Amino acid sequence: MTDVSPGVAPERLTELVRQAPLSFVGTVTRVGGTSLAAFPADARNERTAVVKVDQVLHAPDAFKQLAGSEVTVQLAADADLLKVSDTAAFFTQGLVYGETLGVTEVGRLPAGAVQRHVSLAATTADELPFSSVQREIRNQDLAAHAAEADAVVVGSVVGLEDLGLPSYSEHAPHWWRAALDVSHVEAGRVEPGRIGVLYPSSEDVRWRHVPKPLPGQPGLWLLHETSGDLAAHAPYQLLDADDYQPAQKLAVLRERR
Repeated sequence: MTDVSPGVAPERLTELVRQAPLSFVGTVTRVGGTSLAAFPADARNERTAVVKVDQVLHAPDAFKQLAGSEVTVQLAADADLLKVSDTAAFFTQGLVYGETLGVTEVGRLPAGAVQRHVSLAATTADELPFSSVQREIRNQDLAAHAAEADAVVVGSVVGLEDLGLPSYSEHAPHWWRAALDVSHVEAGRVEPGRIGVLYPSSEDVRWRHVPKPLPGQPGLWLLHETSGDLAAHAPYQLLDADDYQPAQKLAVLRERR
């Protein structure tokens, strides 16, 4: 693995944030050791480093307060070895969690390569330096998902109805139909006015991520054509966690055309 210069390309940074759930700027305090007993014994060598976290860059909620603590980093197989007092931006995945944290490295940048993000975060409302990078990733994913939808509309829920279809499994979707009053059509063969949209009301693990429309709920809806027997009940359905968005997200889609 080759370090990237301080002028790191945004695409490279985005790639690293996508790959790594946790990133931080840290300083090496020990090489070949570990900060927790549960770390695999066969990994305790020159490719293991104990690193003090100086600045969390992005992290799951449970690890946003890691600054000041030590973590054990299993270096990537193609990464340069580290020395005590070396400082870098580490991009990592969780490996072991005990009294402290053990992680595996998936990427590394010079600390200077992320300093601009650290400085900007101190002058904005962003919680962490890479919050803006994560927002951009979410917006990219939303635009890609919208491009695959059969229709993209702005509208409000004006009715909800249980279709009462028979259930043959504990994982049955329990289809309901939402009536949407469409005020704007951004994409697809839809006319403004009322349309029917199916959605699974079940909270089963297979379906719980799909949006459950609420009475009067306004928003941006990414719709998928129904097929088979379901097509007789409504022309469109909700299938993905991102199929409902606040109406303001329409601007995000337009920016990425």
